[in-house]
Amino acid sequence: MHPDMAHNMARDAHEDLQERVAELEKADHAKDQFLALLSHELRNHIHAIHTNAWLIKARAKDPDLARPTDAIERQVIRLSKLVDNLLDVIRVARRSELALEDVSVQRIVGAAIEATRAAVNVDRRELNVDFPHEGLFVHADPVRLQLAIGNLLQNAVKFSPQQGRIQVRVFEERGQAVVAVRDQGVGISAEDLPNVFNLSIENGKTRGDGLGIGLHVAKELAEAHGGTIEARSAGVGEGSEFILRLPLVAHPPKVAADANLATAGSHGLRILIVDDNHDAADSLAQLLEAYGHHPEVVYGGEDGVRRASTGDFNVALVDIGMPTVNGFQVAERVSKTPAAKETLLVAVTAWGEQSDRIRSKEAGFAYHLTKPVDIDTLASLLSTATRRKHH
Repeated sequence: MHPDMAHNMARDAHEDLQERVAELEKADHAKDQFLALLSHELRNHIHAIHTNAWLIKARAKDPDLARPTDAIERQVIRLSKLVDNLLDVIRVARRSELALEDVSVQRIVGAAIEATRAAVNVDRRELNVDFPHEGLFVHADPVRLQLAIGNLLQNAVKFSPQQGRIQVRVFEERGQAVVAVRDQGVGISAEDLPNVFNLSIENGKTRGDGLGIGLHVAKELAEAHGGTIEARSAGVGEGSEFILRLPLVAHPPKVAADANLATAGSHGLRILIVDDNHDAADSLAQLLEAYGHHPEVVYGGEDGVRRASTGDFNVALVDIGMPTVNGFQVAERVSKTPAAKETLLVAVTAWGEQSDRIRSKEAGFAYHLTKPVDIDTLASLLSTATRRKHH
């Protein structure tokens, strides 16, 4: 073959390959955009259901009414977690969207336990926690690491019997931080053990765990952080243990003694809610009102800017995905007014990507809460706003 012909063929093959790669990258980007949009829409609806369930629960005096609202709340939490896990399957496959920092393993595990506490308490399960005296630090994304550990805890809860015991141990071993979650549940057969982290229909059938997303995401997140997860079980009916290992940071940060976590009551705040979803906005306002706050609702960004700029509010809870004037624009415009010194700007949104959180901070938001909003997290934030008001 003539050298020029061979050269032209190689060049054409290279161009075809580049074109194919570009097409695949475009398709991958379109898929990610679709998933983000789907997540946004689902979270908006989940948030409205979650808030209304809390509102009914807060006002219900009839036990026959309280029980179904508890069930609704549990299912909404599971649905929200499913949405997060579906998105994380995509995120961790790319090893992206990780905001890494030196974090305390004990703090992350503690936060995961608190987030799982309600599920643990449903059937009066016993939760034993063993922490080392010395702080263990790893280089990790705290949100994603909490999700991985939370998935292990949720798995233990799901497969544990009523009044069963779940044990969580945190310790150091050969330069690694180890988090071990053991349950007394149904166990795993020797045949299924090698496939327990697989994302597959077959895995879902054997473990009764839908698509097996939770454990799969936990494993992918562990590996994205340079760690591993191992599953152990003596067999069916013998319980199981999941062991997460992460490399310790070489030079752990010096941490000051914890401040007193006790805060003043968070009642009596003037709170502006800006959200074009009427159901979500109105139910959140009723919930805040039931807890003694003074909410006001506007259903668009332009009205949100006008009202927030008056400085009449201690807190503004602003949705991001609004037409005409979105939440980012609201924060940017309000941040330039004197009201910014009086009003704590909080994004309450279905957009939960790391890029969204970064943009929220740049726009002027002090906090970024993802729908459906955890009520305890919101209460803690309002306590911060109360201290700010008093000072």
